[in-house]
Amino acid sequence: MRFRFGLRRPVRWFVIAGILGAVALVLILRPTEDLTTNVVVARMVIPAGTLLDEAEAERSLAVAAVPDDLVLRGLVATASGVVGRRTVAPLSPGEPVTQAVMGGAPGVGPAPLATGERAVPVPMRSVGGPVAAPPPGSHVDVIASDGEGVNGRTRVIVTNAEVLAITPAADGEAPDTGGGVLLRLSSADALAVAHALDFSRGVRVIARPPGEG
Repeated sequence: MRFRFGLRRPVRWFVIAGILGAVALVLILRPTEDLTTNVVVARMVIPAGTLLDEAEAERSLAVAAVPDDLVLRGLVATASGVVGRRTVAPLSPGEPVTQAVMGGAPGVGPAPLATGERAVPVPMRSVGGPVAAPPPGSHVDVIASDGEGVNGRTRVIVTNAEVLAITPAADGEAPDTGGGVLLRLSSADALAVAHALDFSRGVRVIARPPGEG
C-alpha cells in the first residue's frame, strides 16, 4: 500500500489562488510615489482675510500627498502659489487650500485684492434689487445724491469699479433688499463710498457696458 502525501488537485488550486491574491494585495497596498500629487493644506485654523506672507505661509501651511485620482481642479500644489495672497474664506486644519479660498484662480474670475485695494459692500437697494444686480466681473459707476429738489446735487463718486461678488440676503433680511454687491475700490474710493453711504440722501450703482473704460 502506498500513501500519497501531496495535495489533491482542487486543494492545490486554492493554495495557488490564495498566494496570487496575497501578492496582488501587496502590490495594491504598496506606496507608489508616481501615483500621488502634492497639495497644500492648512496646519491650523486660518481665518478669512488672512494675508499669507512668507512667514505666515510657513507657519500655517503644509504639503500633503494625495492619490492622483482624488485630485480635483483648483487645488494649490505649492505654498509659493499663495504667498502674498489673502484668504477670502476660513480654512480648517487639514483642509486643502483651493484657488477659490484664495479669491479665485489667476485669470479666472475676479483677481485677488492688490495692495492699496479694498473690498467694499454696497447695499442691494442701491442697485435696484437682485434682478438688476450686475454680475461679478462687470464694472459699474457709483453716484450719490445730496439734498432735495432744485437744491439737490448728484455727483459721480466712483467710476469703473469692478464687481467682485453678489452677497445674498442674511437671515431676517428681505430677499429683494437684503445683501448687496461687493466692489473692488482703491482706498480713497472706498472712503468716498463709505462717506456717501453714511451721509448722502441716496447712493446708486449703475452698470457700465462691457468693455467700456
